[in-house]
Amino acid sequence: MRTSPHTPPIDARVEYGLRLEVLRYGPETGFAPQPVDLRVLTTPRDAIRVIRVQLRASHVLGLTPHEATRAQYWADRGGWVQALGALHRGEPCGFVLRPSEGRHIEWTVRPLRHLEKPVEQLR
Repeated sequence: MRTSPHTPPIDARVEYGLRLEVLRYGPETGFAPQPVDLRVLTTPRDAIRVIRVQLRASHVLGLTPHEATRAQYWADRGGWVQALGALHRGEPCGFVLRPSEGRHIEWTVRPLRHLEKPVEQLR
């Protein structure tokens, strides 16, 4: 691609982050994904921390005893360790809860790269 000789150079750097997405599926939307949360976080530990906090609060979803046990195990008894390892290797990870028949909530974390310009170039 050719550029004009008068085009100033762009000083951008590649930054890494993690995209955390929480989607809810249910019959009220025809099982189409309904966004619940979307964040870009800087470290794998931050992403896993958000999921753990949200899973600890998931008891208000009216989970079955089996799903409540799964959520508690993942959040508090080390289920999250494999997910953290995957993120450190640059791999995506996720967790799915099924609060009631047919419904489910899905947490997904994906590594991403983006370009960032220094603040002084944005002016």
